[in-house]
Amino acid sequence: MKRLLFLAFVAAVALESGHARAAVRPINPCAIVTQADASAALGVQAPKGFAASHIANASLGGGRPVGPLVLCRYRTSVGELDAHIQSYASARERFASDRKQWWPTTSYGGIGDGAFYTGGGSLEVLKGSYILWISLSFKKQIAPREADPRLLALAKKAVARL
Repeated sequence: MKRLLFLAFVAAVALESGHARAAVRPINPCAIVTQADASAALGVQAPKGFAASHIANASLGGGRPVGPLVLCRYRTSVGELDAHIQSYASARERFASDRKQWWPTTSYGGIGDGAFYTGGGSLEVLKGSYILWISLSFKKQIAPREADPRLLALAKKAVARL
């Protein structure tokens, strides 16, 4: 009986915490960062993006929401582009918390309500209640200390679609 009560408690806490940070409206990240966008950023024709749960990394195709975070991935012979989007009731606070976690970061103006580069090839962007993460990596390149201009241009296009 105690075990059942404990499991019910854990499920209730997980459900409640999930509501506090879960997506208000799931968005297809492959529609926000398109195949054409990925091709331009990577410099080669990218295949159709595929969605993967950030947790299970299950290939599903089409960018359908499958978990707390849904990732759209474009893989090519030269590199990879990943994009994921999440909606938060307190997105601004989450963005600030993420920035502290990744410190030191580089800020970039003119992209959404705020953007920072983590130095590892990833850009985090805040727009309203959404946070968009875009990662651009090339097989024969170490992640630069500053955001690649192609990554910044892509982020501006993607944010305009949110």
